[in-house]
Amino acid sequence: MTITLIIIGYILNVFLNRWLNYIIYKKSGTKAPFIWFLSLIGTGTLLIVIVINDVNKQNWFTGKYWKKNK
Repeated sequence: MTITLIIIGYILNVFLNRWLNYIIYKKSGTKAPFIWFLSLIGTGTLLIVIVINDVNKQNWFTGKYWKKNK
């Protein structure tokens, strides 16, 4: 029973990593299929890349382009 749960968790993690890599691919065009099979390390790496790519963009939340009402 425990081995079955571990195998199912690993398979779900591979699909999560593929989905995260797809998000990165849509934004930057970079594929990294070898990371799909690295469990938690791959997930962490892909999440860090997504966050770094989103932080570098200018967005409404930064307030840089807010109109100043006087």
